[in-house]
Amino acid sequence: LPKDASISRRCHAVSRLTKDGCFAEFYVAHPAVVDDAALTDIVDLMLDEVRPLVRSVDERTRRTEYRASLETIVSYLDYNPPEDGTFLTPSSSNENAIADYFGYDIESPVTERRFVDEDLGINGMIDLVQSESELLDYKSGSESNANSIVQDAAIDEPTDEPDFQALLYLTYWRSQTPDEQLSFTFFYVTELVDDAIAGDVDIDDALTTVTYYPGSLTDHVRTEEFFEYLREEGANKCQKILSKIDYQTYASLFDAVPLVETTDSDELIESEFGQTMIARLKTEIGEFKYVTTGSKQVMREIARQQKGAFFEPDLDAFESFVENQLTELNRRRTGDEPFPIEGLAGEPNYRRVDNRDLLLEGEQ
Repeated sequence: LPKDASISRRCHAVSRLTKDGCFAEFYVAHPAVVDDAALTDIVDLMLDEVRPLVRSVDERTRRTEYRASLETIVSYLDYNPPEDGTFLTPSSSNENAIADYFGYDIESPVTERRFVDEDLGINGMIDLVQSESELLDYKSGSESNANSIVQDAAIDEPTDEPDFQALLYLTYWRSQTPDEQLSFTFFYVTELVDDAIAGDVDIDDALTTVTYYPGSLTDHVRTEEFFEYLREEGANKCQKILSKIDYQTYASLFDAVPLVETTDSDELIESEFGQTMIARLKTEIGEFKYVTTGSKQVMREIARQQKGAFFEPDLDAFESFVENQLTELNRRRTGDEPFPIEGLAGEPNYRRVDNRDLLLEGEQ
């Protein structure tokens, strides 16, 4: 059996009973019910889902993998219980196979939160409202890092297979909690199966968090909080130069020349802002080589922030993007080119077309 097929089958069962909200939602609502025997029963349910697809000789392996995935979820929720969800109304409109099996109802204000926002033109299902500023989504596939998540949500240079989930959910949640820093975490529940079997689990290795900052990149990186972050967590020379100046001096660097908000660190370093920063820090600290190196390290970290987070202009642009896409969809529904050949990236997405010879391109 090919490795990717094995992973696919593992993820199918985990997706059905974890990603779809069943187990995690049930555990949040009724943690006392989930003991060792209950976990065994739930694994049996998961195996029932894939038994037609799994060879009998692989069943023991699948059982171990499913049990490890469930225990990973339990460990996370035990150490990170959702905050009191009194700011939301309870929801019990969704089916839950595990709750049905054990004979329980679920009325939780923090799990499986469906939203429909007609003003924004978006809808979705939030797996877990961790707190008023934190959302979490269970995933059964391979882990992605924050940079990849942000890149896949790009609308200025979109691909034919974009993934707007984090961006969309944060856009909606911003409408509920404006002017707040928010986060969206993907919890890859199958990521630690091998580690769990080996007895060496670090839950953080299964989590990828993307943060939304209510302001521009410039607003974020000129804060005292970010200054202190650079002093404590930055590269060596970055820490060294910032230890020799105070926050006011650092903040004034952003007043001289506008920051170029880019993900390209070389572009930032070579920009007027970058060269001015280096010159001013040399004046402040001295004509030392480490000042140039440290300044470049500061700017590389600034560019890295842009790569792995969302800012207010990003969400504003996404709202406009959704509005434009809905306008385009409605135009096509009225009969104006009802079947678009081109994808978002501007070329036909042949990977999704079985009968390519039926496509008519160009002038006919």
